Order: sequence, then structure tokens, then C-alpha cells
Amino acid sequence: MSTAGRIAGMAEHDRKPPASEGHVYGKTPGASDWKRITRVIALIALVVFVVLFFVTNRETVEVSLVVATVSIPLVFVLILTFLLGMATMYLLTYLRRRSGRKATSK
Repeated sequence: MSTAGRIAGMAEHDRKPPASEGHVYGKTPGASDWKRITRVIALIALVVFVVLFFVTNRETVEVSLVVATVSIPLVFVLILTFLLGMATMYLLTYLRRRSGRKATSK
């Protein structure tokens, strides 16, 4: 079978786009390509870090909740502490903005 016969028998999605569409096979990555590559590498590194974080903090610890003592994995204590810190900072920022608006409206 000739080359033309093989290309004609290919599915539409298997054919290379014409060079006029702006995509050139084998070209060096541009700035936007490097940004995308960097984001993918950073995402992979973050996933690896999170998995290692969970694996290394599996041991069970006792936590006193004033009225009771519970035994839970350390990773959940750390995550809960982080989330409570985020909520506190959000509320403080919200209250600061709100008091700033009241002061400027008077």
C-alpha cells in the first residue's frame, strides 16, 4: 500500500494538523509551555508531599478536649489545627475589613 493510501485510511484524529494551524511538531517549548510544565511538576511534588505527610504521621495520639480525651491519628490533629488557624485568620481579616469600612463611611 502506498503512503497516500495509508494516510487516506487513517482516522481524522490520527492525522497531524497542517502546519498552517500554528502547531509545529518538534518545536522547542515556549514560555507558556514551560509554565504548564512547571505547574504539573509542582502539582506532582505537592501530591508526593501530601502522601508522605499522611504516611509518616499515622501514629495515634491522645488529645484532651477538656471534657473528654480521644485517641486519633496525629495527621488529623495537624489538619484540624491547620483548618482552625485558617478559619481564625479569615475571621480576623473579615472583621478588620468590616471595621475599616465603618470608619471610612463616617
